[in-house]
Amino acid sequence: MDNAKLKADNDTGNRSNTLSGNNYSFGVEMNCSACGTKAARDDARYCLVCGKILSEDYQPLDTIRSAHRLQGKTFLLENSETEEITDLFARNENGVAQTAYACFVYSMVPYLGILFIPFTLVFGSFGIAVAHQNPHLGGRKLALLSMAMSMVVLAVQIFLWWLLYIIPELAKGI
Repeated sequence: MDNAKLKADNDTGNRSNTLSGNNYSFGVEMNCSACGTKAARDDARYCLVCGKILSEDYQPLDTIRSAHRLQGKTFLLENSETEEITDLFARNENGVAQTAYACFVYSMVPYLGILFIPFTLVFGSFGIAVAHQNPHLGGRKLALLSMAMSMVVLAVQIFLWWLLYIIPELAKGI
């Protein structure tokens, strides 16, 4: 009988601690594992700030979800009907035009970049031809822009080479 009485006392002791025979509850202080807020009541099930279930442990995305008040919301995108996302940037599947752009980028290297300008012009003209034959590939604007900007870079490169020649000449005159 003593074992049954001790077992009954342990069961009630797990629910709340008692002080001198009175039923004053000293429950464990509950803190939200997501936002750290102290629960207002001992028997609270949800956090008042972020909405997380207090009995759950911390999960890696809890901080982000609590910051945006997304606790308890599902993110099932397969079942929801959403608008089809349109591509913000037109896809360029024209590899020749992309090669012309790459050659243009390499042509901006001072002095040695002048070697890439002829490649930019050749690949750019082929890129325009491919875009004309297969309009669905795109890349015509990229090829034209690469060719036009390579002319500006050509002028800058020629100026740099001219400076490379003229500076030693000016030094001789001093």
